Amino acid sequence: MRDVITFCWVAWLIGGMASAGWAQANVCRSSLTGTILGQDHREPLMGATVYVRELSAGAVADSTGTFRVNGLCAGTYAVAIQFVGYKNTAVSITVGADSLATLPPILLIPDSETLKEVIVTERRSEAQQLLQVQTELSGNALDATRGQSLGESLKTLPGLYSIQTGPSISKPVIHGLYSNRILTLNNGVRQEDQQWGSEHAPQIDPFLASRLTVIKGAASIRYGSDAIGGVILVEPKALPATPGFGGELNLVGGTNGRQGTLSGLIEQAFGKKLAGLSWRLQGTIKRVGYAKTPNYYLENSSYHENNGSGTINYTRKRGGAEVFYSQFSTKVGLFTGAQVGSLTDFYAAIARPEPLTQPGFSYELGRPYQQVQHELLKVRAFVRSERLGTLTATVARQQNVRQEYDLQSFSRVTDPELYLKLVTQTADLVWEQPAIKRANGGQFSGTVGFNGITQGNVRRYLFLIPNYRNYGAGLFAIERYAQDRWTLEGGIRYDYRWLRAYFLDETTNRTTARTRDWSNLTGSLGATYQANSQLTVSGNFSTAWRAPTVSDLYSDGLHQSAVAYERGNPNLNPEQAYNLNLSVEYTGKRLYADLGFYNNWITNYIYLKPDSVPIIRQRGAFPAYSYSQVRATFRGLDATIRYRLTDQLTLTSRTSLLFAYDHTNTDYLVYIPANHTDNGLRYDWKKTSRGRLSDGYVSVSSQYVARQNRVPVVSQRQENGQIIFTGDFAPPPSAYTLVGAEAGFSWRLGAQPLSVILTGTNLLNRAYRDYLDRFRYFADEPGRNIMLKVKIPITVAHRS
Repeated sequence: MRDVITFCWVAWLIGGMASAGWAQANVCRSSLTGTILGQDHREPLMGATVYVRELSAGAVADSTGTFRVNGLCAGTYAVAIQFVGYKNTAVSITVGADSLATLPPILLIPDSETLKEVIVTERRSEAQQLLQVQTELSGNALDATRGQSLGESLKTLPGLYSIQTGPSISKPVIHGLYSNRILTLNNGVRQEDQQWGSEHAPQIDPFLASRLTVIKGAASIRYGSDAIGGVILVEPKALPATPGFGGELNLVGGTNGRQGTLSGLIEQAFGKKLAGLSWRLQGTIKRVGYAKTPNYYLENSSYHENNGSGTINYTRKRGGAEVFYSQFSTKVGLFTGAQVGSLTDFYAAIARPEPLTQPGFSYELGRPYQQVQHELLKVRAFVRSERLGTLTATVARQQNVRQEYDLQSFSRVTDPELYLKLVTQTADLVWEQPAIKRANGGQFSGTVGFNGITQGNVRRYLFLIPNYRNYGAGLFAIERYAQDRWTLEGGIRYDYRWLRAYFLDETTNRTTARTRDWSNLTGSLGATYQANSQLTVSGNFSTAWRAPTVSDLYSDGLHQSAVAYERGNPNLNPEQAYNLNLSVEYTGKRLYADLGFYNNWITNYIYLKPDSVPIIRQRGAFPAYSYSQVRATFRGLDATIRYRLTDQLTLTSRTSLLFAYDHTNTDYLVYIPANHTDNGLRYDWKKTSRGRLSDGYVSVSSQYVARQNRVPVVSQRQENGQIIFTGDFAPPPSAYTLVGAEAGFSWRLGAQPLSVILTGTNLLNRAYRDYLDRFRYFADEPGRNIMLKVKIPITVAHRS
């Protein structure tokens, strides 16, 4: 209790100091709302669409005809309004910084003329179709994270954290859950890339996305089993619909690691005879050298990335098709200071304040390292009918090849110690029913679908997990009803999973197999009440489950890139989660507040538990971990508060509190994120109609992360001449505060706007260690880093 009081006092003090969470300071925070009515009878036009051309995004009016578009920057926007049977209309609206702009009632005129063909090129985010707590990163806020990994980018959102393996590997964490409890959808396809490993970062290029949406909490009804913690949607921007050729160039440079990143895309939409046909090509190159803590470089912490993707799309009123291909290739160096050769060395490395080897800067990348290639091929087609709805079929094939190289080679020099090749095929068939209007003004809508998956894994060299085959299938149905200010949603899903693992007896050269299968029924109920244009209350209760993975059951070997020996447990049962979320959102003229409460009960929760005694192998001494199963709860609060002190000055406070507990052993769990708060001030310059400079802003930031005191007690004793730890191999590190700043502006070069963002993190160059970093036993986190990000959009007008 004392820790909670202390934390809250510090959070309040820092908030009062008006320092800023740099990740939130740059968010476009304005909103646009209004009501759409029919001119003759002033009836609400539920389902009318609102499209903001500058954002390539929009909203749909609810049963009262009310709509709201969030995430707008200060500026003037062209807003198009459409509804079947009515004439289209357009209005222009100027939005201030951090404001709620309200349009007067929009009256649409009935249209008796024959309807012309309308080609829909922008779809709502999948997440926006679900009544679940969610948050997103887009626009200027997403641009400010360019050059960072997916895990690092998402840390800027409330309730999001990352578990790290040194400075180069970052894995997203939602409300304390990660790995196989979070699903990532890459352009609509479930990403499968050996995500069970805590040091296996998602193989996704963030430059692909124009929006990163996170559903927080159990979301398995729509997306399948395993989504106990939530879902991350990586959504590219819509392909161009207006004929012409364009593109975009992103340049990123960073001082820490001397990072250089180049990413670009080109795209084109055809006209006349090829109307509806468009394409896009995208690519990224990244090079980063040794990371530097405030006092020393981290040897061999370099990493490289080479990524590319291509899309071709054909869309008409009644249907369309899309083919998407992407390839992600990375080579990640692992800090050599985490490699030890004996038990004595292991304990000495933990006790040592700094690594023994402290080289100068270098881009060199040698053993130990991991090299990963991920390929994705997706084919999507849909047919649309006003009477029958929309039917969408998506099939995809993924291949993930992971190779991990030890510090010393115990085979041929060119061979990895660990080789895993995972091939996955997925198929999804989704029917979205047309809206059914009731006489009382209410409206039904819904979705029915099928998901299927098949996987095959092949291993070579040292054993960590066996070869296996995996099959899964799921059926789901979601129905929504909206009337007046209420929207209700219910869903149900059935899943079946089948797993067969293959083991080779090296003495007899005989192969044996172990087969297991599971099935489960899950459901969800949700409701949203819009009290007025400013206040919305939402609640959701969902169940979810997760079958044990092959790594949970059968791991038995050295996980080289994690620098750990891992043991599975073949007796594990499926996890079962019961997740409750409540969200209250208020948007006023000066005040914005978003409070999210959650409670996640998980029976048979599976986690890697640190063993008391490190394991000795030919390679040396390694921390040992074994999979254990308990009954656990994860509960907490995400709070975002923004207040406009003046038209140009905004105070932002963002706090995440998380409490997790092991009820089976009446103890705390390991590797649970510590409570933290981000607070800050942002100043926006007034937009002028003259000159080339616009959209200028500057912000300052401070992030406070508390010490994680809710952990199993760490103790040590001597037994037979050696030290034995219990609870963990070292106590959690101290609390820390990081100071940052950011500035940005747009500069017009001819007809092309140039966007420039300068960010600074850990500006005071403080030495600290993070509890969620697997290498915290051996080294500090990176120090000061200044990053410059330049985006150059390119547009070439179409000529007939």
